[in-house]
Amino acid sequence: MATHRSRVLGKVGLWSLLVLAGALGLVVTLAVQVQDGLQAPTVADACQGEDAAGAGQAVFLIDLQKPLAPGHATLPGRLLNEVTLGLAARTELTVYALANYAEAPRMLLGRLCKPYGNGDLAVGTAKDQDAATRDCDDLPAQIPSSVRDSAKRFCQQRDALAGRIDALAAQARNASVDNSYLVEALEDTARDLEQVVGPKSLYVFSDMMQHADWFSHLDTPWNDWDFERFAGVRDARALAGAAPPPSEDLHATIFYLARKDVTEHPRQRLVHRQFWEAYMGPAKTEFVDQAPVLQYAGVPLTDVPTEAELVAQERERVRYERAELARMRADLERSQRDLDAGRERLADDQQRWRERESELRRDRERLREQETALASERERLAALATSSVATEEPPRAPINTGGS
Repeated sequence: MATHRSRVLGKVGLWSLLVLAGALGLVVTLAVQVQDGLQAPTVADACQGEDAAGAGQAVFLIDLQKPLAPGHATLPGRLLNEVTLGLAARTELTVYALANYAEAPRMLLGRLCKPYGNGDLAVGTAKDQDAATRDCDDLPAQIPSSVRDSAKRFCQQRDALAGRIDALAAQARNASVDNSYLVEALEDTARDLEQVVGPKSLYVFSDMMQHADWFSHLDTPWNDWDFERFAGVRDARALAGAAPPPSEDLHATIFYLARKDVTEHPRQRLVHRQFWEAYMGPAKTEFVDQAPVLQYAGVPLTDVPTEAELVAQERERVRYERAELARMRADLERSQRDLDAGRERLADDQQRWRERESELRRDRERLREQETALASERERLAALATSSVATEEPPRAPINTGGS
């Protein structure tokens, strides 16, 4: 019995030693991997350190709160590739998706740092000078191995992030939309970019439809998408302080998804774009149209009027417009009367000026006649004086009588 127990304990002890040895080996392996990971350069290292001063910052904001058609499911990932091709060397790209919380409207999807410039992948030959921007699947053999490895690592991370984005986009199939805190996400992004010294750019993939309880493009008719009214409401509710306005050195690209029967019509699209152009202010903003997608229903968040209330509002609007038209007509008639009275006064003044001018001409004529008469009188007096001197008798000499 004791011998059997000893054999069992021996087997257990041997097994324990094997497990312990394996665990120690795993710990050592992990430690080596961690140490190697700390020492091995990564793509993100290019955006760190002393050389990072003045490096560019870019943000890609992706709106997946609204449903996408199957043909659009891979569009955000393809646009990510397009965006990275245009980035300069050592530009850090941060990718967010819209979230369901107004207080935290962005969900971080990933960060990339492009460690090379497009010129680093080019070859100095006449054939390659006119070639399109190269990507990782078209790297020439002549480039240095360090650049090749860096580009491949970057593209692997980018492709992995694009796959994650596509997976999220494939889930955007909701028939109705609960919220879309687009403005809140843009304001958080503006705060992030405010302190950036180097080049900064913003990319947005969205139908640009804000849907919140304080302002909603979905709950508001398109002809009421007034930016000034929106700005007043936004500034009044700025609990965290007003977000800094987009600066003039920001380059913004909006991959614009028009919604059929909502913003697909040219007039509606123009009103919608003018709204966002006013929002972006001095920033250099470019709209890049994407293929239109179907519209969707939004869960009402603002006070949506009933049909009767809409009719009453329309009647009130018509009444107001008529009253405003009558006021403008009265102002115009009053202005016309003032203009006519002014013309009459001007005509009277012109007549008085003409009469006064005639009177002045007559006075000048009388003065000339008086001057002529005075000159004639001077000549007559001078002639008279001359003739008087000529006829005057000369004086006689005194007579000497010779007195003794």
